[in-house]
Amino acid sequence: MNTIIHTPDNFADSMRKPLMFIGTLMALLGAFGLIFPNVLSVAIELYLGWIMITGGLLWLYYAFKLHVHSVGGWIKPIILLVAGGLWLANPSIGIAALTLLITFYLFTDAFGSFAMAFERRPISGWVWLLFNGVISLILGIMILSGWPATSAFFLGIFVGISLLFDGLTVLMLGSTLKKL
Repeated sequence: MNTIIHTPDNFADSMRKPLMFIGTLMALLGAFGLIFPNVLSVAIELYLGWIMITGGLLWLYYAFKLHVHSVGGWIKPIILLVAGGLWLANPSIGIAALTLLITFYLFTDAFGSFAMAFERRPISGWVWLLFNGVISLILGIMILSGWPATSAFFLGIFVGISLLFDGLTVLMLGSTLKKL
């Protein structure tokens, strides 16, 4: 069943160019990440380090303004400032931590996919869930076996692939607006 979306005539025209521009930038950034995964990993890590520093400074300001007298009110800004400072001073720490989080996600995804596959086993298509679980498990093992030495490579590759496909998706959305 086809659904017809009614939009103002100028909506498609006004959204097409920004979507095409954003999609192109995202796809190019993703391709850059696939070519230079270590550079993208460092850029991501430094960006997140500065976010932690900024968040720590904002929480510190909040604690000063409210004259917080408990130790608990000072823990969060101190942790954010120390963690952000460590990430900025030694990017490999942050890259290793981010890659370990991705590995944890992959293992969780694998076991979730296995559980869903075996729940749906008699129903057609359960093999795709099993296949997804196997791929996630293999990726997790690959990352963990080289961790932390391969962290920058894997983080850059994963984010690069994600950005590339997100960019291509946005480009396709923009190109379909031409047809409305």
